[in-house]
Amino acid sequence: MTLSIERTLEDTLKLLPDFKQLIEGLPYEHKGIPNSEMFFLYATAKGLNPPQILESGRARGQSTHLLALSFPDTAIVSVEYDASSPDVPIATARLTPFKNVDLQFGDSTRLFPDLIQDGDVVLIDGPKGFRGLRLALGLLATGKPAAVFVHDCPKGTEERRFLDKYLSDVFHSDHPQFVREYATLDRGEFPMPSEPGQSYGPTLSCLPRVDGFNYRAVLRRLIFVGLANRLRNSFRKLLRAD
Repeated sequence: MTLSIERTLEDTLKLLPDFKQLIEGLPYEHKGIPNSEMFFLYATAKGLNPPQILESGRARGQSTHLLALSFPDTAIVSVEYDASSPDVPIATARLTPFKNVDLQFGDSTRLFPDLIQDGDVVLIDGPKGFRGLRLALGLLATGKPAAVFVHDCPKGTEERRFLDKYLSDVFHSDHPQFVREYATLDRGEFPMPSEPGQSYGPTLSCLPRVDGFNYRAVLRRLIFVGLANRLRNSFRKLLRAD
């Protein structure tokens, strides 16, 4: 099954009524991924019938809750790094009723390579930035996940520029047609872009697995670019300090 924004937009038409029913009356936690972006994931991944969904970064369990509702027959393994966070009891209380959800704690960069199975879908909402992209590319390099979704990749960020430059099959939840038709799912929580170059919302990016693609080569390039960015930012801080 080939994933693309065109296929996602096509599938939204038949899946929207079900998703609206899922979120009806469901409160939105401001630390969570927006409803429209979770619908983007739902519409993209539903046809994959993934045996398992791995989630990195749970916070108050907003996205985990929607994953559990959207994929009731799929095992949801959610990993949160900080077991002492004040968000933990909130997430635990709302997710305990779901028998398909496994709440774990630890470093997803260490846990996911052992947890990943053929055909899985992965949602990375932490670690952020280039660390999140390294995790995504490392998992894709195993050839196992059907798709990896990475959160917080809006236009204008280094992460977004890297994805668009080196992964020709990547697509995003801030696609103009998707935003135009489904931003209403967020009930006015996020402002619409005021300029063409702006993203709507934090933005969820889909990295489909492409058989035969050399993800390890792109991962090596990402490591180099990330190092260059850190050196450049450190240099700028030194200049400001002077």
